[in-house]
Amino acid sequence: MLLTSSYELKTAFAYARTFSLERQLFYIDSQMILLGILDSYASDIAIDAADREKLVQWLHALDWEQRPGMPIPTGNRPKVPIMTEAERMLENAAYYQKKLGDEQLHPQHIILSLLSIENRCQYKFQSLGIIFHSYLEQILALRNLQTNVPFRSPRVKTSHISFFHPLIRLFYGPQQKKAAIERYFGEAQALLQYNDIHRCRTLCHLVLQMQPDHVNALWLSGVTWRVERNFQKALPFYEKVHKKHPQHTGVLAEVAHCYSELGNHAWAQRLYSHALSLNPGSSELLNSLGFECIKLELYVEAISYFDQAIAYDEECAYAYNNKGYVLMHLGFPVAARELILKSLQLNKGNAYAYRNLALLALKEQDEDTAREMLLKAQRFHFKRNYGNEVEELLRRLDKQKATS
Repeated sequence: MLLTSSYELKTAFAYARTFSLERQLFYIDSQMILLGILDSYASDIAIDAADREKLVQWLHALDWEQRPGMPIPTGNRPKVPIMTEAERMLENAAYYQKKLGDEQLHPQHIILSLLSIENRCQYKFQSLGIIFHSYLEQILALRNLQTNVPFRSPRVKTSHISFFHPLIRLFYGPQQKKAAIERYFGEAQALLQYNDIHRCRTLCHLVLQMQPDHVNALWLSGVTWRVERNFQKALPFYEKVHKKHPQHTGVLAEVAHCYSELGNHAWAQRLYSHALSLNPGSSELLNSLGFECIKLELYVEAISYFDQAIAYDEECAYAYNNKGYVLMHLGFPVAARELILKSLQLNKGNAYAYRNLALLALKEQDEDTAREMLLKAQRFHFKRNYGNEVEELLRRLDKQKATS
C-alpha cells in the first residue's frame, strides 16, 4: 500500500478477520474484505442500499472454500494471512488512491480495484448494474471531480523464461519438471484473472510442452481463446478436455457453445441435450438449449425450455430475456417487453437484454430509445461477450441520422 489505511478500512479488515476465524478459514481473501466493507459501511462506498444488501446476502451465502494446508494461527490474537489475490487487489487499490488524490486508502478504492479484476465479485457487481466506469463516474460526481482515472489491472510477476528454455527443459528431472509445471500453471491462472491473456496462454503452452495431457492447462488455453472470441482455436482445447472428462456438464457446455458460435447449431443442440440428461435440473443448460432452438427456428420448443429454466430458477434472468426475444420475433411486443424488463430487474448488467429492448424500439421506429439501449448494451460489454452486432446497429443509426 502506498499510504495509510482509513479507519473504515481497518474496521472492514477486522470484520474479515473475525469472519474468517469463526469459520475456521485461516486466510483473508478479496470477498471477505468486500463483505467487511459492505457489512460495516453504507455511506462511504457509493452503492445503493438495496444493492448493498443483495451483495451482503450473496457473500454470506457463499460456500466458503476450506483451504487445505493453510497454517492454523495461534495466540490470543492470531495473525491470519492475506491471500495473494487480495494483496494484488490492495496494490491496485493503492493505484486508485493515488489517482484520486486521497491521503488514505478507503473502501471506494477497494471496490474500484475489484471491478477491474476478473473474479466472482466483478460478475456479481455487474448483475447489479455496477461496473468500473459507472462506479467511477458515481465517485467523481459525489466528489465533484473531473479527472482521468484509467481502468487498470494489477501486474503479475511471472517466472523468467529464457530464450534457451526449451533446451534447459531437456535436462529437467521429474521433480524439477513437476515443480515447473505447478509454478507456470499457477502464474497462468493469476494472469487470466488480471486480464493478461497473452502471457497466460504462453505459460499454458509451456506447461503443455512438458505435460501434453495437463487437463487444467488445456482448459485454460481454451478459455484464453474464448475470451478473445476465437472459437475455432478454443474448440480443440475444450475437446481434449472433453475426452478426459466426457460426463462433465461444464465441459460439454463449453464445447457446445463453441459449435454454436461457429454456426453448427444442430450439433450444439445435441451436446446441450446430452449435458442436460446428465444434469436435468440445470436452468443454465435449459436456457442454452432454448437459445439453440431459436437459432434453429424451433420457437415453440425454445419457449418450452425457457419456461422450464424459470420453473427451476425463478431468477434465471437470461431465460426471461430470451423468451422475450422469441415473443418479440413472433409478434407479441407487449409481452416481450415485460419479460425483458423482468430480466433486467434480476440482472441489471444483462447486455443482451438492452440489445433486445433496442430491437423492440427499432420496430416501433423509436430511434432515440434504440440508441440509448444500444449504448447501455455497449457499456455492459456486449462486444466482448456476443460480438459486433451492437456496434453495427449504432453505425446504421448514425448513417440514417446523417442522411435524414
